[in-house]
Amino acid sequence: MTDVRHTYSVLGGAVRHASLLATEVVPDAARMSCIEDVVRIELPEGEFSIRLESSAPDSTQLRFRATFRENRLAGGTWWSSWEVEVPAGPGSPEVGEVLATGIRESRRTFARALSDAKYGHAA
Repeated sequence: MTDVRHTYSVLGGAVRHASLLATEVVPDAARMSCIEDVVRIELPEGEFSIRLESSAPDSTQLRFRATFRENRLAGGTWWSSWEVEVPAGPGSPEVGEVLATGIRESRRTFARALSDAKYGHAA
């Protein structure tokens, strides 16, 4: 059995989401940091960088950037970015839910695309 070390760093406003992300959303993260207004997550298949920006106490703009890598020698790399406006403060449970949903859906979409590509190549 391989000993896997996980590294977590937390500081600032993004820290309010660290526990949810580490235990429920990305328990397989090799590294995660929630520092100031940025969440960074390194996963086996890629990484996420999410910036939490708040121009008002009851509004948060989430700016997602995702990078996924195919796990093979000639594998490709895919990038995606999107923004979501949440009518709640950066440390709110609502922002945590949107973070979780964005990460989960993006990972599912990437896994499905890889599966479809492999199926298409096998035919």
